[in-house]
Amino acid sequence: MADGGRASVGLAEVARRAGVAKSTASKALNGRPDVSVAVRERVRRAASELGYVRRIGSLGGVVAFVTDSMTTTYTLEVMRGVVSAATCEGVGVLAQCAKVDADCPGGVPFEVGWLERLVALGCLGVVVVTAQVADDQIARAVGLGLPLVVVDPANPLPGEVVCISATNWNGGVEAAGHLIGLGHARVAFLRGPRESVPSNERMQGYLSALQMHGLPVDERLVVGSSFAHDDGLRVARELLDLPEGVRPTAVFAATDVTALAVLEAARERGLAVPDDLSVVGFDDTFLAELSTPRLTTVRQPLEEMGATALRQVLALSAGRPALSGTVRLPTELVIRSSTRPL
Repeated sequence: MADGGRASVGLAEVARRAGVAKSTASKALNGRPDVSVAVRERVRRAASELGYVRRIGSLGGVVAFVTDSMTTTYTLEVMRGVVSAATCEGVGVLAQCAKVDADCPGGVPFEVGWLERLVALGCLGVVVVTAQVADDQIARAVGLGLPLVVVDPANPLPGEVVCISATNWNGGVEAAGHLIGLGHARVAFLRGPRESVPSNERMQGYLSALQMHGLPVDERLVVGSSFAHDDGLRVARELLDLPEGVRPTAVFAATDVTALAVLEAARERGLAVPDDLSVVGFDDTFLAELSTPRLTTVRQPLEEMGATALRQVLALSAGRPALSGTVRLPTELVIRSSTRPL
């Protein structure tokens, strides 16, 4: 019985509250991509309001959430989606960091035996976020029967691994195309690590936008860093110190964090954003709304990505039909105050 002696809420009641068919409600709660974002959100809001907890039979247990940083706004928003979906599904979440550094005190590196320890702890599977996963670790997970789903893979993975990502190429095209449409011909791209799959997809979108508009690629304007703010600030300073005529009039950064680093570097040099420099980020974390000026960025549905990953782990663990390969959720360009016509 639920609190106050009320019988447990069923899926049919959730569907009625959301105004959809029961089958649609089920698809929405399972993270199926053939349900619109608006419908998914309505169903999940109804489930939350009603206190709906999905029964998963004899599964029980917990799902491991493994990341290379617990402190980034990106990770926290993905984690919120994982935890929300886990609560709805009636399972727990075990959070672990994949490395030991200032961001992850007490973190556990990917070392021999980490997957075996998760099995011993009764984990149903693993959601990996932005941490690199080697082929031998994937093979061990398969051998242990431990489902592994990766959100935004930090390195290329075999096709059989379920990956949850966003339409990064489309987002890159939209971001760069927005700047070009405002009259900017010298548009820089501040990418992430070379092995990062999402960053490379965004860069390909940027390059495609240049090609679509008949603009040449200036290698001096394609620069890389990690996704960390300090590294992004170092590279942004170098970019904005290029000589007049080479220095970009607009920058597309692969993440909101590095876009904020560009804003900082611009302030240091007395460059007004957007009057002297237009800036676009990627993610649309809450930082984009808090920045000065408010950041134009590409929104990716981070909570939805986390929820979808969690549900795919449970589907694989229970032997139910699951998605395969890379699942891409839609991005959206959000125009705020950091861009303007040249």
